Amino acid sequence: MRNRLQSYWFWIVLVLGALAIIGVLYSLVGVQPPKEFTIATGRQGGTYYLFAQEYQRRFTELGYTLNIRETAGSIETIELLESGEVDVGFVQNTALGSTPSSPLTTLAALFYEALWIFYREDLAVDPGRISELTGLRINIGEEGSASYQALLGLLAMNNINDQNATLTTLPNDEAAQRLKDGELDVVMTFLGANSPLVTDLATTPGIDLAPVRRAAAYASRYKNLAAVTLPEGVLDFTADVPPADTPLLATRATLVAGPTLHPDLANLLLIFAVQIHSQGGLFEAPHEFPAPTTVGIPMNADAERYLASGPTLLERYLPLSLASRLERFFLLLLPIVLIAYPILRGTLSLSHVYYSDRIKWRYRTLRTIDREYKSYDRAQVEAAIAMLADQQENLAADMTVPTTMLDELYNLHYHTSLVLERLYARLAVLEQEP
Repeated sequence: MRNRLQSYWFWIVLVLGALAIIGVLYSLVGVQPPKEFTIATGRQGGTYYLFAQEYQRRFTELGYTLNIRETAGSIETIELLESGEVDVGFVQNTALGSTPSSPLTTLAALFYEALWIFYREDLAVDPGRISELTGLRINIGEEGSASYQALLGLLAMNNINDQNATLTTLPNDEAAQRLKDGELDVVMTFLGANSPLVTDLATTPGIDLAPVRRAAAYASRYKNLAAVTLPEGVLDFTADVPPADTPLLATRATLVAGPTLHPDLANLLLIFAVQIHSQGGLFEAPHEFPAPTTVGIPMNADAERYLASGPTLLERYLPLSLASRLERFFLLLLPIVLIAYPILRGTLSLSHVYYSDRIKWRYRTLRTIDREYKSYDRAQVEAAIAMLADQQENLAADMTVPTTMLDELYNLHYHTSLVLERLYARLAVLEQEP
């Protein structure tokens, strides 16, 4: 009875463990991505907002709802991501400070955002040499933007501050209008080359684009900045805008995921990022982006793998939702198999011990009888014969053993017969006694 209970307990624990594993697998693999999520961008009309609309269109085609949340800039976007109010957002690379405890991860760098310095052409200074901007009215972007922080730093490097210049923090569209109206001297902003505001100001009479002097020097000092060149005439071939190759300073726009973003949605975002940004642009070479980034918020592990190796075999031939679940299932199943294999092998060993113990228990009974039968009276001998004969008759039915143990079972049959012969001999002697 004790051996049977031990065997039952083993199988009970095994079954409960299997059910627990199945439950965990279901919870991890079976969770469907939400059909609605939110992306944070800059102001309407900006580069981030334009790209967000393209992502929104592609997600809509797949049956998802991508809401666009307008923000004052990257600093506000990061705050919304960390609070869980949005799921993903466009963030300027200059805003990605080292935050090892942050719950955010970077999906990819997407494109360059150049530093555009637009100025009234009647200025008597060279705005491209930032140190010459003293005494001017300069707009450096909204306070919730990464552009604002980055430009404050660039101005400070050149000894320009709110004591020797008038610094304003207007939204780009309002600042552009004031520059046209003569109410500002300089507008400095980081924007993608496809921004309508860039084309508008670059082609406005009386407004010029300043080349950034020492762009390579700035880029060598700050790893989140890069020196780029705007080709001659690329903004307007007819009017030859700009009139010459123009050196600019640029940062990288990145796609940052919050802790609420489902992995399947992150994969879809990366697929769309490749489709949208890999063709290149005015500053970007074909297939230069999307790319991993080594600045600030750490890379998402799945995104890093995707950017290095591309889609997996399953993702190439199956719908993404199905492929991702199968991949997670196999990923979870592998360690389970590695753990279960020795357990299952151990199950065979335990069953061998269980049946071997039952056979040995009968051998112990045989040994006791074989040692003591000569001292038995007639009633004891008859009782022993009846017990062993019943055991011999029902041994095959009671003892269903693995084929590897049949030799032990038949040895028990044989030795039981030997002890029965001795008992019958002892009974014959007792029957002849008066």
